[in-house]
Amino acid sequence: MEIDFVITWVDMNDPRWQKDFAIYSGKIDNTVNELSEARFRDYGLLKYWFRGIEKFTPWVRKIHFVTCGQKPEWLNENHSKLHIVNHEDFIPEQYLPVFNSNLIEIYLHK
Repeated sequence: MEIDFVITWVDMNDPRWQKDFAIYSGKIDNTVNELSEARFRDYGLLKYWFRGIEKFTPWVRKIHFVTCGQKPEWLNENHSKLHIVNHEDFIPEQYLPVFNSNLIEIYLHK
């Protein structure tokens, strides 16, 4: 049986992302959507997540790494099981940039 993993990720410390978020968050009611720094914070766990996948689930076929064009500097982009997917690859342009995980997940099937 072939199984793929899908993981979404954002680097809230990226100055470009922060600029876009500041511009577009003015159009969003933050009390309703709960868009806060805590929601996007990177606790450094992603590296360990990948290590765990490598160690405990070597049978995984692909890891689809969904991001807004960002990549951790330590990420091995050439790994045969890694498929980097940018938001613009599957989300209609009219909804970009997107900061809502629900919207991202709605379009993941594409």
